[in-house]
Amino acid sequence: MRGRSVAVAAAVVVVAAACSSSSSGKGNKATTSTAGDTAASIKGGNFPAVDQPGVTPTEIRVSGVAEVTNPLGAAAASAFDGVQAYFAMVNAQGGIYGRKLVLAGRHDDNFTQNRQTVEAVIDQDNPFAVLPIATTLFTGASLLARANIPTFGWGIQTDWFGPPNFFPQTFNCIGSQCPYPVLPYVAQKLGKKRLGILAYNVAQSASCLDSDRASFEKYPTAKIVYATSSLSFGATDMSADVKRMADEKVDLVATCMDNNGTLTLAREMRQQGLTAPIVLPNAYDHDFMSKNAGFFQHAVVTIQEAPIETKPRFKALQDFVTWMGKSGFRLTENAEVAWVNADTFVTGLRAAGPNFTREGVVNALNKLADYDAGGMIGPIDWTRQHTEQTYPRACIAYVRVENGKFVQAWGAPGKPFTCWNGPLGSMDVSNPYARQ
Repeated sequence: MRGRSVAVAAAVVVVAAACSSSSSGKGNKATTSTAGDTAASIKGGNFPAVDQPGVTPTEIRVSGVAEVTNPLGAAAASAFDGVQAYFAMVNAQGGIYGRKLVLAGRHDDNFTQNRQTVEAVIDQDNPFAVLPIATTLFTGASLLARANIPTFGWGIQTDWFGPPNFFPQTFNCIGSQCPYPVLPYVAQKLGKKRLGILAYNVAQSASCLDSDRASFEKYPTAKIVYATSSLSFGATDMSADVKRMADEKVDLVATCMDNNGTLTLAREMRQQGLTAPIVLPNAYDHDFMSKNAGFFQHAVVTIQEAPIETKPRFKALQDFVTWMGKSGFRLTENAEVAWVNADTFVTGLRAAGPNFTREGVVNALNKLADYDAGGMIGPIDWTRQHTEQTYPRACIAYVRVENGKFVQAWGAPGKPFTCWNGPLGSMDVSNPYARQ
């Protein structure tokens, strides 16, 4: 469940029109893997021939799309690193069915050219699967759905909901029909009673605010005393909003904004002496937090992946850290999401068997009712995920910001996720359980 991050992604669409929409195809060319591995490096076995796109006797080839070029400074390119690191681990263990996994195409959609880029992936690369998808816009979703290509990515857009061949590592539900205990639980744990929430003046961001309202109506651990969805994307003056929150004695602040927006807010809060902690839905960015440490002391960050600060690290998390390090890759949230995407893909391949097909991988994954990537994410029931908007489970990992660093909050040792079970709207916010 990461519905509040959808608002951030959608709000960025406001600036998309200001970015280049040229169809010159700058981001539409794939860069091909130059790994020197050969079939001899893959532990052998007598495996059947497979007549599928992107599959050769020695390789299973996939392509990915990321907004490498973007106006937000997002580290989206590191999603390729997460997939590459996971593939390196699997290939070192012998690959899959005598074949190595290859990330053959790495496409940059230049932030606004997702549909054209996805067309290039389908028509030029013709890969067995598409991963990762690490983009703000997913206008090429219908093309991948129609082609029935197994597709894996960070599902921060509602486009991911529905197609049975789409496997995001998150579930999105925003709006008044989606009351979640995640934010009310923060208020309860911190003992805060007066909440302020800020959102942008676009529909998806406003829907995030609607979801927050519904959450506190269902789980009244605090009272929303100030809320606005009138902020424009890129707003540089939030003085009036902060003054209103100070006047209302707000003691906890939540946002439906991107990191730049929350930084503007945090600076104004410091200026006016409003010391309420901020809850951030998409700020698990070590570089950003270290650079801006003074503005986010004691902030709470919600993340859907197991934070690398989890102690002790369980095997899947340690594998991620180890194999990212072996390749010299930086640990980022985008990379971890993509690692989970790769694990989902490989899980489907193994379940489909040596005579695997695209359809076989999709069908195998959609039979899994408790998939969690070895503890890297909260469990997903793929038998229901595609079609049930009110998904009956909520899991989240919480970290606190202390002196510019993230520290695990509220989870049990080695078990970072706080989860609730039951149909949405009936979960008991005061009764979560740790899950890993």
